[in-house]
Amino acid sequence: MAKILVVDDEKDICGTLRDIFIGEGYEVDIANSGKEAIKKVKTRKPDLILLDVRMPGMNGVETLKAIRKIDKEVPVAMITAYEDVDLAQEALRLGAYDYIKKPFGIEYLRASILSKVFPQNDKNN
Repeated sequence: MAKILVVDDEKDICGTLRDIFIGEGYEVDIANSGKEAIKKVKTRKPDLILLDVRMPGMNGVETLKAIRKIDKEVPVAMITAYEDVDLAQEALRLGAYDYIKKPFGIEYLRASILSKVFPQNDKNN
């Protein structure tokens, strides 16, 4: 079973994403801060990370930099409620494979994220 780490300081977003991914058959772990995410990457080795860009303390780009020091290969998709081209470019330069704007739909998450990272689990095939 693939493990997804959702990193967002908004607990409602985390709960929604957890419910979506559990419904898709994935194991889901939650982190509400960059520091918590780094600890979980070290101990739980997720197969995919959804990482919020704007969080208090350590922001998403800083968190992504730290994650890349631990695991250069784990797929990371950045999520944000803000349009910021510079942050998007920086995240992609650091190895994020997608930059997703909130609000996002369930079908978008399935088609754009899960089917790219875990194509064998895509229920539409």
